[in-house]
Amino acid sequence: MSDGSPDRGEALLNNDADNEEALVRELIRELVSQIAPTESPQVRSDHILRDELGFDSVREVELTFALEDFFEFEPFVIEDSPHLRTVGDLEDFTLDMIAHGRATVPALSEVAEVDGLTLHVRAAELAEGIRRGL
Repeated sequence: MSDGSPDRGEALLNNDADNEEALVRELIRELVSQIAPTESPQVRSDHILRDELGFDSVREVELTFALEDFFEFEPFVIEDSPHLRTVGDLEDFTLDMIAHGRATVPALSEVAEVDGLTLHVRAAELAEGIRRGL
């Protein structure tokens, strides 16, 4: 049953800003989940990278490279950033950089091609759901 508002897939395909933000946040959470040394049933914005998800400096560097590659950050943007303590900090920072043209939102066709991470499986499911209007 429809209430007349665009569904998630249609809104994303039409570059709806609110849904684009939701997509970016979901992709970051999935990246964090895939790289985190500890399992979390669902990564949330308020999770602390080091204390709750077990990130050490090596995993933080790995996450930094994944974010730079996936969102095509300008060189040294993340390295020059304020301390990013929580998943929400990463999300907000990434969205701010996208808003200022220093990073990009990956096209849905590119989402399935994340370098060596199983994120591509989840992203492919997300993209398929969007195509089907779920």
